[in-house]
Amino acid sequence: MRITHCVLKLALGIGLCMGIAIAVIVDRIAIVVDGAVIKQSDILNEIRVTDFINGTKLDLSLAAQKEAASRLIDQKLIRKAMAAGLYQAPASSETDRLLQQVRQRFATHAAYERELAAKGITEDLLKEHLLWQLAVLRFIGLRFPGPDADAVNQQFFAWLDESRKAARIDFKVDSLQGESK
Repeated sequence: MRITHCVLKLALGIGLCMGIAIAVIVDRIAIVVDGAVIKQSDILNEIRVTDFINGTKLDLSLAAQKEAASRLIDQKLIRKAMAAGLYQAPASSETDRLLQQVRQRFATHAAYERELAAKGITEDLLKEHLLWQLAVLRFIGLRFPGPDADAVNQQFFAWLDESRKAARIDFKVDSLQGESK
């Protein structure tokens, strides 16, 4: 009985060691913005969803990753400002109208589903992206009131530039640093 117990412990120990030896990196931290992490998968998902919404060919090149990384840095800064200002997020039901507009671009629901699969995204990820777009529009409208869209855009992008300068942005994947900084 005692020998069986020792053999069992040894087998479990060997199994754990083998599991550790064949461990695979699933995701990695690409950028840290003021302590908020952007993973490599976040960058790829940003590209996939943006290309789906824009109806463009999927482009996972380094240049596309740099652009997506830059957008995600901006999003982290906006999220930080939204949290500090206690801006209310839109309800998830508010995405229904936008989602319907996206679906109407496709002849059939099957075509819509095929395109989601081709881009490697789910409808839930798409909804999350659309909800974020609504939140950003609401944030901009409340934080930067102005007489016209040009004035609002100018105020917003000036604020975003200042926020980037004040933020600590740490690139963990050096190849993304380029123009994104």
